[in-house]
Amino acid sequence: MGLQKHINLASFALGNIMKYRTRSIAVVVALIISSSLICSMEFIREGLVTDIENSLDEGPDIIVQRLEAGRQAEVPIDWQKNITNIPGVRLCTPRVWGYASVGREKFITIMGVNATEYGEATESIGTSVDRGRFLNGSDRRRIVIGEGIIDLMHAASSPVIVDVGSTISLIAYNGTLIEFEIIGVFSSKAKIFNYDMIVTDIDSARLLFGLAEDVCTDYAIWIDFGESMNDVAYRLDHRFSEARVLTRDAISDLTLRSYNDRTGLLTVLWTTVLLSVLILAFATSSAISEEARREVGLLKALGFDTVDILEIRSFESLTVSILGASLGVTVSIVFDFVLGAPGLAAYLLGWSFVLINGNIPLAITPITVFLVYVLAVVPIFIATVVPSWRSAIIEPDVVMRGI
Repeated sequence: MGLQKHINLASFALGNIMKYRTRSIAVVVALIISSSLICSMEFIREGLVTDIENSLDEGPDIIVQRLEAGRQAEVPIDWQKNITNIPGVRLCTPRVWGYASVGREKFITIMGVNATEYGEATESIGTSVDRGRFLNGSDRRRIVIGEGIIDLMHAASSPVIVDVGSTISLIAYNGTLIEFEIIGVFSSKAKIFNYDMIVTDIDSARLLFGLAEDVCTDYAIWIDFGESMNDVAYRLDHRFSEARVLTRDAISDLTLRSYNDRTGLLTVLWTTVLLSVLILAFATSSAISEEARREVGLLKALGFDTVDILEIRSFESLTVSILGASLGVTVSIVFDFVLGAPGLAAYLLGWSFVLINGNIPLAITPITVFLVYVLAVVPIFIATVVPSWRSAIIEPDVVMRGI
């Protein structure tokens, strides 16, 4: 009998939701907007965090750049010997890299490495290829590319199918074309870092970017096993006054800070929408119509007590908020994973959004979904407690007399 009573109360609450469908739809729509907004941002944030972790796991422990008047400048090649002699440094190898425009404000990354030295670092970016092979010390004008380059060529106005064995031309710093042979397509869990990357030998990269042989763009450093990354970074920073030393943690913090700065406006927007939902829920629950007053009076006259009325109102609140949150999560999944978060991803990721066909890093975690439901259910439930209590304590004789 106890269970059946609660089932009957829940059924009555569902009937009320349909009865006052205009009010219910208004709250649900507002919840869909707020839930989908925060959920879409969190899916991108979680994907970005996962992508950064994968990228850093595959990349160097420390990157050393040179600053000149506060701006990144070319690094002398003779720094390599001094860096290698610093205690804790297992491997130091120069890199030459830059960006090449592919139109529509999108860029691909071209990196030149010393293939012999770079290949010594276990699981370094580009050394794990899905098809073909990685570079060796004798390779010149040969490249390993990310899947994004294949997607880019395929999505061009005049589609071109490229893979291992194909030849593509890259535009050099002076406007000339240099042909490169594709010898591998590398694979990685990371998307932002290598999806749009081209790896070649360091001499070909110098030719492409017009860099002299006695300079490089930066140094990739791997430390000895068991060494403290921060200690080695301190030694490097102390030895080279012009250097900017970036550890894995620093790179992660800088990337996430850029993302978090851009979420500020959207967070304000989400907060505004959520407050509007709460005000709407409170206002609609407070505005007890004459019909609703008679309903409470009749229920009490039929034997329902105050707790029963509160249970009915709670069922209404929970049903509406859970429905709104569920639809919001569904909308965000479609928006992010199916449509590629058009507009939102480009704004949040900023310069990092160089991926082709919206292949942005995304991830769904249980904590994110749980957080969305908490933010949807708890505030709405609290906002309707006081109005529900006021309606539940109405005496039936007062309602019957029309007072």
